[in-house]
Amino acid sequence: MESYRDLVHRAWTQTKGKIKMTDIPVAKAQLLGRISDFDGGQTAAWLSDLDTRGKAIWRAVRDPHTGHAIHVVSDRSFASPSLRSDLHLGLRLLAWMSTETPVTWYWWDQPWTRHLPANTDPRKEHLNGGWAIPGVPEVHVYRREEAHKVMLHETIHALRLDVPHALVEPVRRQFEDLFGRKLWPHLGEAFTEFYAEWLWCVVPEGTTKASLGTTSKTSKNDRWIHQLQCSEGQAAAVWARIRDATADEDTNVFAYYVLKWVLMQHQNEVLLAPNASVRFWFTWFQELRPRLEAMADKVAWTENTGLAMGMTCLTSDHATAYS
Repeated sequence: MESYRDLVHRAWTQTKGKIKMTDIPVAKAQLLGRISDFDGGQTAAWLSDLDTRGKAIWRAVRDPHTGHAIHVVSDRSFASPSLRSDLHLGLRLLAWMSTETPVTWYWWDQPWTRHLPANTDPRKEHLNGGWAIPGVPEVHVYRREEAHKVMLHETIHALRLDVPHALVEPVRRQFEDLFGRKLWPHLGEAFTEFYAEWLWCVVPEGTTKASLGTTSKTSKNDRWIHQLQCSEGQAAAVWARIRDATADEDTNVFAYYVLKWVLMQHQNEVLLAPNASVRFWFTWFQELRPRLEAMADKVAWTENTGLAMGMTCLTSDHATAYS
C-alpha cells in the first residue's frame, strides 16, 4: 500500500512547474445553461443575484500543453490572487489525473458551505456539490468549499475510474431490503468519494499543516489519519440521523458518509482491487454495524445541532466536531 501511495505522489510531484495557464474565452452559455435543481436551486439563485447586481466575474483558463481547461463564474475579482491560485491548482490536479484526455472543469465559485440544520435529515440541498457523466471529459462543481476535492471526485466519474454500476446494483438492493426504503441509485459513490478524499490527502496542497492547526510538517500519512478520524465522526453523526429514516433518498447520503467510512476500514482491499471489493460491502457493513450504532448513540445529541457536512475535514475543529 505504501508503494502505491508513493507512486501516486511521485506522479503528483512530476507536475510541479509544468503548468502553463493561458486565458481563453469563457463558455458563458454552458455556465448559464447547466444550472438545474441539482442542489435545490441554490446555485441558480446565487448566479441570478450576482448577474442582477453586475457582480458576476467570468474567467476561463487553459493549459496549452495538456489541453485541460477551467471555466468559472465567481464573486471574486478577475485578478484575485486567491482565484488565480485556485485555477492554477485545478489545472495541475487535472494534469495529474489525466495525461491523455483533456478535461474541462465548469465551476460556479460560490461561497456556499455544506450545512445540515438541526433536527433535519440530510438531503440534496445540504450535500450536493457537483456532477459528471461517466466517459464525458467534463466536470461541474457548484461550490468554493473543497472545490478541488469535489473536482477530483467528478473527474473520477468523467474518466471512468469508478467501480462499474452493474457490480454495485445487487449490493444496493441488499441494503434497500435491509433498510426497507430506496437508496439513491448510485451506491458506488461510496468508493468514488473515498478515492477522491484519499487522493486529496496525497496532495500536500490539500490538507495543509496550517489547516490542521499545527506548526509541524505534515506527511501524507498524517493527513490521511486525520481524514479517517473525521470521516468516522461524520459517519456516526449522519447515521444517528438516518438510521430510523423511512423516506427514500434523493441523493447519496448513505453512500457518501456511512458506506464510505465502512470502505475506509478496508482501505487496502478497496484501493488496490476496487471492483473485487464490491461483493464484500454489505458483509463489511453488517460486521461494523454494532460499532456504528455505538458511535451513533454517543453523538445522538448532534441531532439537535447544526452540522458542517464538508467531507474533506480541513480543520482540526471540524475533525473533532462529532466526538
